[in-house]
Amino acid sequence: MTKKQDADTDKTSGEPVPPEIKITRRGFMKGSIGLAAAGLVGASSVPALKSLIPPPVTRCDPDAAEDRLVYKSQEGEWWDNLSGEFTRKEDLQINQSAIVWWKPKELEEELGVCEMTLNVVKVQTSALTVIIEEKEQEDAVQSISEWGVIDDDGTSVVMAFNTYKCPHLCCKPVFVEEERTSPISGIPVQFNFQCPCHLSLFDPTTVIDDSRAADDPNVGIESSPVMVAQLVEGPAPWGLPMVPLIERDGVLVGRTENIDWLKYCGMG
Repeated sequence: MTKKQDADTDKTSGEPVPPEIKITRRGFMKGSIGLAAAGLVGASSVPALKSLIPPPVTRCDPDAAEDRLVYKSQEGEWWDNLSGEFTRKEDLQINQSAIVWWKPKELEEELGVCEMTLNVVKVQTSALTVIIEEKEQEDAVQSISEWGVIDDDGTSVVMAFNTYKCPHLCCKPVFVEEERTSPISGIPVQFNFQCPCHLSLFDPTTVIDDSRAADDPNVGIESSPVMVAQLVEGPAPWGLPMVPLIERDGVLVGRTENIDWLKYCGMG
């Protein structure tokens, strides 16, 4: 028997002895970091935990912050020739929508991003239903005036919805203008927001304070009502959140009160 064989065998029993494991500081740290990374990957793969992960560290240019809505370039869309310009209520026709950039400085702290896209849409006030505390409001125009911008003649309103993230699994809902049949229920639908991935359908002509969002323990927000485009059908846990608008010098401006709930998704 060689010296090496003798070192690997118990002298009394003749059984093999496991090789010595040497734990170095570098090896320990590598293993710890690996486990931590695996834990984060696991957490991010579970939709319900996405909102619990801190937003990525982002350093935004404060000089580029802008709470006024700016048209996003979108080839083939009616607003593409307005890309880079501020959004005005008279730009849109009834049941017409556009994708815009919104870049207030508060986004960095709340969402960990410097900018996000919203979808503005104009609807007739006569077709609008506003429900607060489960009661339909008699004066829909007055009720929506804190959330949308009313045209001068009072016949239409422009509202902004958060299509940056669907509340279901963080997809990006789109506004669909053409009439079609719902693949879920078979009902005819038109001028709605729909998630192209999981088919949640949201109606911008029915705006409600969806208490399910405020009461969800994963959200835990105690603030003013979460106004949303009503969820018509699909797996989303609540409606599509609104960003309240005001008009400043003829330009649409997104208000930033209570924007923390815009980041919650992945809870379907």
